[in-house]
Amino acid sequence: MYVLLLTGPPGAGKSSVSTALHDRLGEAGVRNAMIEVDELERCYPPLGTERAIAHVEMLCTSYREVGYELLFLTATVEDDDYGRALLAATAADGHLLVRLEADPDTLRNRIIEREPANWAGLEQLVEASRLLAGSMPSLIGVDLVLSTEGRDPESVADDVEASLREHYPSLRALSAQSGDH
Repeated sequence: MYVLLLTGPPGAGKSSVSTALHDRLGEAGVRNAMIEVDELERCYPPLGTERAIAHVEMLCTSYREVGYELLFLTATVEDDDYGRALLAATAADGHLLVRLEADPDTLRNRIIEREPANWAGLEQLVEASRLLAGSMPSLIGVDLVLSTEGRDPESVADDVEASLREHYPSLRALSAQSGDH
């Protein structure tokens, strides 16, 4: 299994870009799966990192058993240890790590637009996003950094797909088998 790990602070566009690429390749007949780790961790009380990683491992094993060769994994990777643990849980044969970024004011506006105005955690999420926008550039092992500033998810997905095709040559063969030339 090959993994595209898409990260960035909240509001950077991880879900939108991953969904655009997942759907595009799926429509072209490329078997792929998608796991949004932030959604796996969305529970109260919090699930905990160790359990969330175990869920990723379980899902990846299941996807691999039924023949999925390409996995889109979105996660807010706050530090290198967490990124390494996520990738280890996938048992991937190879991976591409893409970090999305945007101006902190843009991140804030996107978060406010998508989250309920009366949600008690809104200001905490906005602040976490601002802090992560400053710290995530120091993550190691990032293969590609893309700004989502002023761009729609489809155009960012174009750039991610081009890099994915470069790093994962088997995608060309999978596309050819499905008739996407």
